[in-house]
Amino acid sequence: MGKYVGHHWRLDSTTNAAGNAVFENQYKIHSNVTADLALGWRIHNIGGFMRDVTPSLKISNLFNNRSISDFAGNQSYGDAPLYWRLAGRSVFFNMTATFL
Repeated sequence: MGKYVGHHWRLDSTTNAAGNAVFENQYKIHSNVTADLALGWRIHNIGGFMRDVTPSLKISNLFNNRSISDFAGNQSYGDAPLYWRLAGRSVFFNMTATFL
């Protein structure tokens, strides 16, 4: 499964000399693509005291895309922009079994 997010713009609110909130510091966030992979299978009548075994594997962010995904505001001191990044690749393995 894949997901595409197009480029978008983010604004940061600041306070002007009169004490009013104003929007400035416009930042462009570039597009990104992520992909996930999920595999699972069921093994019937495996023998012994187990009837069915179902192993499955899920890999999130298959290609380990670590690009910037969103704007998190500016630092309160220094006014440097802060950004969110995509989480790195993760792997999950699961196995279930049905007993007689």
